[in-house]
Amino acid sequence: MRHRRTRKIRTAAVGTAFLLAGALAACGTGSGDGGEVTLTFWTHTHPPMIKLNEALIAEYQQQHPNVKIKYQTIPNDEFNTKTLTAMSNGTGPDVLNMDDSALRGEYLPKELVAPIDAGALGAASADDVKARYNAGVLDGAAKDGQYYGLPSEFNATAFAINTKHFTDAGLDPAAAPKTWDEVAADAKKLVAAQHTQAFSFLYLHSGWYSQQLQTLLNQTGGTLTDPGHEHANVTSPQAVAALRLWVDLAAGKDKAADPNKTSREATSPFSDLATGRQSMAIVYPWAMEQIRQSNPDVYKQLKVVPLPQVNPAQPVNRWYGYYWTVSKASKHQAEAWKFISYLASKHDRWLSDVDFIQPVAGWDTGPAAKKVDALPVWSSAYQKGKFDQVAPHYSEIQDALTDMVNDAVFDHVAVPDAAKKASDRIDRSLGS
Repeated sequence: MRHRRTRKIRTAAVGTAFLLAGALAACGTGSGDGGEVTLTFWTHTHPPMIKLNEALIAEYQQQHPNVKIKYQTIPNDEFNTKTLTAMSNGTGPDVLNMDDSALRGEYLPKELVAPIDAGALGAASADDVKARYNAGVLDGAAKDGQYYGLPSEFNATAFAINTKHFTDAGLDPAAAPKTWDEVAADAKKLVAAQHTQAFSFLYLHSGWYSQQLQTLLNQTGGTLTDPGHEHANVTSPQAVAALRLWVDLAAGKDKAADPNKTSREATSPFSDLATGRQSMAIVYPWAMEQIRQSNPDVYKQLKVVPLPQVNPAQPVNRWYGYYWTVSKASKHQAEAWKFISYLASKHDRWLSDVDFIQPVAGWDTGPAAKKVDALPVWSSAYQKGKFDQVAPHYSEIQDALTDMVNDAVFDHVAVPDAAKKASDRIDRSLGS
């Protein structure tokens, strides 16, 4: 899940949006047979994305005079809750841009979104649509062999270091840390050089907690539940090792920063890195472009390197994506998919203008990709990725994981005890 920096841009008044939902949102107005059609389109806030969305909407409306797109952005810290509520009661938008964990954990099990319409996407079949993309990437919006969305962005995970900070601390920026033990060792030198926010996880909301924890779980071999989602698995040795790694870096023996002093602004998650306060951070492609636009001087000091690993001989990365999808309640599903098809056809612009990688086949060989900083790092990260594990009642599980981390990091609860408490909550959510 991603939450980003806002500015004075056109955003939706969320309360008003829901009051008007019956008339506007509740999946469009007008006729789908060549007459006037109104589609509603909701996203979270991210200024570069919003700017391009608005430009593409204007182009689409000019080319399709009978279609009107009502675009609404929802504050990032409200987005998941408000969209799930609206989609569940039938007052959501026609087109929604949603992350894969929420789709697989909530929207697909509850049958809130519609399968892709291959014809509206200009394809003969769903398999033809799938063939346009790199292997596996549509699985983030898939259930029982059907696909329910196209990726608006697809992210692998990397690491950024502030080369100036490294030089200040007598560290070689060309020898970036390859393991979390090396992150801890470098952090001690950075702190000694007065760069006290050497490395920190982000403490924003449950989506951020769960994605960072799963980044570590991927590397330790831990899982949230058993394969059948009958019981929690966060007390397994592998899962406990992931939590202990987090705690050691955040508040334990390897303390790399004061977690109480990290930025908590969900709409600006990388502000500590962007303003030069933080020396090292887990990053995604979009984050680097946002820093380049908002803090160009600091951006010049940053270097993107591979994600540190528990075992660098067997690197494991984390994938996540956002997908354009269509409400199952929409009265204009074909028109909605045609609009999505237009958005998806502009993958070079999404890469050049927003740093959103849309993994169409050959994305990394095009002219826009050649201008991406650290392209070899990103390309390699995409080859070693996996999606987060999700389970039924995933939002409840995410809340349990958030409390587990907070208990261990801020309240200094012993790691096994924090894991046992979370395990009991997850079991109750799963009905165990």
